Amino acid sequence: MDIKDKKILMTLMGLEIGGAETHVLELSLELARQGFQVVVASSGGVYEAPLKAAGIKHYKVPMHTKRPDKVLTSLAALTRIIKKEKIDLVHAHGRIPAFLCGLLHPFMNFTFVTTAHWVFRTDHGFKYLSNWGEKVMSVSEDIKTYLMDNYGTDPNDIYVTINGIDTNKFSETTDFFSVLEEFSLQKESRKIVYISRMDEDRALVAFHLTEIAPLIDEAFPGTEIVIVGSGNVFDKLKALAEEVNNKIGRRMVVLTGGRTDIQHFAAMSDLFVGVSRSALEAMSCAKPVIVAGNEGYLGIFDESKLQTGIDTNFCCRGLVQSTPQLLWEDVKTVLSADAAQKDRWGAYAREIICNYYSVSKMAADNVAMYCSAVENKPWDVVISGYYGYGNSGDEALLSAMLKHLRQENPELSLCVLSKNPKATEKAHGVSSINRYNYCKIKKAVKQAKLFISGGGSLLQDVTSSRSLRYYLFLIQTALKLGTRVMLYANGIGPVLRDKNRKAVKETLNKVSAITLREQASMEELVALDVNTEKVLVTADPALDIRPADESVINKLMHEQGINPEDKLLGISVRPWKDCDASFEKNLAEAVGNICEKRGLTPVFLPMQYPEDYEISERIAGLLPCKAHILPQAVSAQEMIGLISRMELLLAERLHSLIYAANAHVPTIGLSYDSKVDAFMDYIGIGAAISAETLTAKDVEEATAAVYEHYDEIRKTLMDKQTTLCNLAQKNAEIAGSIIE
Repeated sequence: MDIKDKKILMTLMGLEIGGAETHVLELSLELARQGFQVVVASSGGVYEAPLKAAGIKHYKVPMHTKRPDKVLTSLAALTRIIKKEKIDLVHAHGRIPAFLCGLLHPFMNFTFVTTAHWVFRTDHGFKYLSNWGEKVMSVSEDIKTYLMDNYGTDPNDIYVTINGIDTNKFSETTDFFSVLEEFSLQKESRKIVYISRMDEDRALVAFHLTEIAPLIDEAFPGTEIVIVGSGNVFDKLKALAEEVNNKIGRRMVVLTGGRTDIQHFAAMSDLFVGVSRSALEAMSCAKPVIVAGNEGYLGIFDESKLQTGIDTNFCCRGLVQSTPQLLWEDVKTVLSADAAQKDRWGAYAREIICNYYSVSKMAADNVAMYCSAVENKPWDVVISGYYGYGNSGDEALLSAMLKHLRQENPELSLCVLSKNPKATEKAHGVSSINRYNYCKIKKAVKQAKLFISGGGSLLQDVTSSRSLRYYLFLIQTALKLGTRVMLYANGIGPVLRDKNRKAVKETLNKVSAITLREQASMEELVALDVNTEKVLVTADPALDIRPADESVINKLMHEQGINPEDKLLGISVRPWKDCDASFEKNLAEAVGNICEKRGLTPVFLPMQYPEDYEISERIAGLLPCKAHILPQAVSAQEMIGLISRMELLLAERLHSLIYAANAHVPTIGLSYDSKVDAFMDYIGIGAAISAETLTAKDVEEATAAVYEHYDEIRKTLMDKQTTLCNLAQKNAEIAGSIIE
């Protein structure tokens, strides 16, 4: 279907005069002129008339309020409109319309996009009321940054446009005689025009302009100030204007109230004061413009102000605060300038609008977003896991999994759910979407050939039931959408709560295949009464990661002041809720004794920052000898290379155990979770002791036992490596067979 065959519903709070409202009006009119089918829904307002004149249907929906009864009314109305009009694409403008349409999106067959016209509060849970859809249009670069920083929105899903201006409607040739006559304005007088909503959060500069009217009158007699707009501070401004006019002795400040024919007022100005869309409209009329508003002050617009204007969408966010004195100095400069200078300011302003801010460009930007949103190019595989959190082990697991899948089928298109999609894309060269963006996840999974719940101990309730429910929910969603599901090299359990055990059993009995990283997980599935005919014990994908080159490791050790000739004791610890301060004290005592007895230098190897680094610092501070602490994250290949230089490793993090297996380094597992014991049993890597009841004596005795069988352990690891790597690759082979 051609994009012009798609029927578009614009939703916004209302159609009274305002920047966002005018933006939607002009976009709708331009799209209609280009042949698009557009319908608009809002609480209504003065802009209904031009929509009607253009043949664009408008539905009244009370999306201007968060009142629960109006929310329910709006949801019902939107549902009826989408069904009746056979809407293909919904474009929401504003937080409430986007929230409402976002609620409907998972249950109705439409493409969902939004526009961010402004920044919103994100504290006290307000962040979770915002739904930015499958794609989002930002009206400035600083709002794009805001979306990425505050909502984790994927930059690939953000488009940037402008407040498009109809350059035919807003022109230096626009006739304004009718408004001169209507408001009894002097034809030959200088006119300063200000246009905005007269609301508390918009009208600051209107008050400033009125306050400096006596100064303007004294320096430039006969000047008239025309203020256009209505709002919640209109009466307050009107009272100030009457007071100033009485003081001057003539009607200098004229308030028009709300108007829809603002092109006439912009065209009649000799100087325009305002921000955002109003300022751009005056620029289109080739007028000198002072850009100033509640958010800040830019000043007289010329070549030097262009980039700042573009960056802030002419809203002045983050600039110096507006003051009456700043405004007076610039008004004086403009009104004192000769005609040639005023023409230069105006001509440059008009040129900028024609080149960068035309309504046709705004429409083209939005059409590009629509095309991208409706493009039906599905990923073959969607992968879920604990990715994007900066955990070295999980990132290594993902890296190995992607490598194996690509080796199996280089043509596969892969998408990863991540806490930090931008970082995941950069680190792994793969498409990624936010793991909490349900709308995008549902669409991706529905179109995929396979959903992988990938690696790690995802299905367990020791950490929390919430985590378990999240991963089960994703699997259940995929199954409901008809997408095949594979558990890829998972560790299962422990699942302790009866309700959770039942949910895991019912869900896993519906998936296509399950591969496990060790035998203990198979035993857990048997205990859960899961059908094991489709279950195979393989190996963790990270077991197939090779260490970095010797030269890279030598350089890394040199940078950290670690002598490659020293005998080294590696230590990888993590904070754990059931390990109190005695764990740190007892481990420090053991490390000190072991290092003294065996001539070792301790090296702490954090796997996740900053938490692992902080506990490493505390333990190192208790040691009687000097210790090294790796200060920042390194790649999995580099970490394996570092561990290969250790004589022995004390390891609490599971993937530090896996890295040690890769490096053939005997290890003592500090077990805080059954997955540590399970892996130690499966690999035969050394000894395991409980982290929760750890004593210095436990660690020293385990160390003695490992040294007693040191060569035997290393040989076992070397002998098993090829088998383990083949088993790790087997996961991808099974995934490939399901896809085929």
